[in-house]
Amino acid sequence: MITIIVLWILLGIIAVIVILLHFSITAQIDLNKKGFDLRVRYMFFDIYPRKPKKKKQKRSKKAELPEDSFDDFEEFEDNIEESLPVPQTDDTPDKTGEVSEQIIEAKPEKIEKNEADENVSVTGAEDKPEKITVKQEKKGFAGKLFHKKDKGEKNPVSKSKEKKKSKFYELKAQYKKVKPYIPMGWKYFKKLLKAIRFTDTRIVLDVGKEDAYEAAMLYGKVQAGLFNTIAILAGVFTVKLKKADVNCIFDEKKFGYDVHTLVRVRPSTLIAIGFCTGVNFLKIYLSGRRKKKRAAKRRSKELAAKKNEVKATN
Repeated sequence: MITIIVLWILLGIIAVIVILLHFSITAQIDLNKKGFDLRVRYMFFDIYPRKPKKKKQKRSKKAELPEDSFDDFEEFEDNIEESLPVPQTDDTPDKTGEVSEQIIEAKPEKIEKNEADENVSVTGAEDKPEKITVKQEKKGFAGKLFHKKDKGEKNPVSKSKEKKKSKFYELKAQYKKVKPYIPMGWKYFKKLLKAIRFTDTRIVLDVGKEDAYEAAMLYGKVQAGLFNTIAILAGVFTVKLKKADVNCIFDEKKFGYDVHTLVRVRPSTLIAIGFCTGVNFLKIYLSGRRKKKRAAKRRSKELAAKKNEVKATN
């Protein structure tokens, strides 16, 4: 009896979760001359923008002191000054002067030593002749043009080319690993985009120029661009168009726009698509693993057969 009650409770919780996930998250988008406005809601709750919380102002309570307390404080200061001891003066000579004199006397000796070391280093550098190697002579653009390479020398393979080759092979190996997952991933990605719905879409554009010919040409270009973009979006997403107009004004130069749409997504569909992609990716992974095991078994059998043939011939 208890188990049945627990099962009914679990089924009721699952049903409530499924119903809640079936409600779609809606994002209201408004775009016009006033600016861009975005509002996100789930059921009756506003997710974005959130209402700012009111900060509670803390009242600072200042303690009011009585007037008699200041008189007591002055008397307390006078008593402290009287109780403090008088500093005693010592007749001991100041030793800081002697120490400073010793430091000043020691400095010239160090300076003389440093000057002597500098003179020795300069003379040593002047005596050494500069050795010009063949490599130094061949540097520069002229050396590259006029100095020919010896016959015995070989062009070493540059490390940059080796690195590029290694990176290329690494990318190729990674692509081979990911290749079986690409078609399945693309299929479910398209389903995910189709799950995003644009409803209650209203687009109104006002286009105008002072010249009638230019205004008509601009009107045609804007209308063609607008409906082509709507067709592309309808191929990728689910679009329900309520109104799409382009108004042409011949008397003044003007460009106005007013766009309103609701973007809706159900969390249940997102979870279902994610679950299906995970299951299919797991199937592909297991099938690839089985193929590798079969190939390894075939190789081991072929090697065993070759070893038996070699033994038979011997």
